[in-house]
Amino acid sequence: MLDSSPIIALARINMVGIIEVLGMEIIVPQAVYEEVVVKGHDRPGSRELEELVRQGRVKVLMPRDRALVEALHDPLGMGESEAIALAVERGCTVVLDDRIARLKAKSMRLAVKGALGLLRLAYDKGIIDKNRLVQALIKLKEHGFRISNEIINEVLKRLK
Repeated sequence: MLDSSPIIALARINMVGIIEVLGMEIIVPQAVYEEVVVKGHDRPGSRELEELVRQGRVKVLMPRDRALVEALHDPLGMGESEAIALAVERGCTVVLDDRIARLKAKSMRLAVKGALGLLRLAYDKGIIDKNRLVQALIKLKEHGFRISNEIINEVLKRLK
């Protein structure tokens, strides 16, 4: 289950492709699709997500539990709310970068990853090497992704 921020972050560094090679079923909520493709037309991630959906490699779903979505919507955005609700319904990992959304998802006992977690998983699976991982982290920071040098150093320390 993907929120918009990891899609946009990975698109900014030309690495959206790692999402689909990780061997996961990829789902985005309707609100995320609207945010990235419709409202975000011609912005990072819009073309990539639209193409992945068109090719059938990403599914767009609407959560059934609208009451849960509405309960989560304050203080979360609609995309984050729908992503968490769908992850609850489907019993799957939710990919979010927003701190408050991550805390909420964890409080609901969901497995949570972010853009950094996807990059690390790509490294662990041998999809990208250490140099490409380091360059991706640096590029994310250059593109305004909120990542401290401490977090970068911590990720690098944990590499095999």
